[in-house]
Amino acid sequence: MKKIRIIQVVILVAFVSILASCSSSYYPYGGTSASLVIGSSPGFYTTRYPDGRYYYRNPQGYIYWRGYDNRYYLDRSYIGKVHYNKHEYNEWQRYNERHRRARY
Repeated sequence: MKKIRIIQVVILVAFVSILASCSSSYYPYGGTSASLVIGSSPGFYTTRYPDGRYYYRNPQGYIYWRGYDNRYYLDRSYIGKVHYNKHEYNEWQRYNERHRRARY
């Protein structure tokens, strides 16, 4: 009786491990991951826009605009294309609210 129980457990464990190894990976979000706020560092090259603002284009092609605190914030047109966490979004949103009020 005990042998049958052990065999059943071994078969169940083998079946579950086979299913887990053969299943395809599931990613809930297909977008790329990018930081919404980045700081400058050595080798960080910025460009000046015709209206005087500075921006940085990362290797993936996303544009970051320099903020008042000398950090760079992702352009709002890319916000739906990247994956980010809630903390980053709150920080990015705080800057954009302040920037929008100052611009108008």
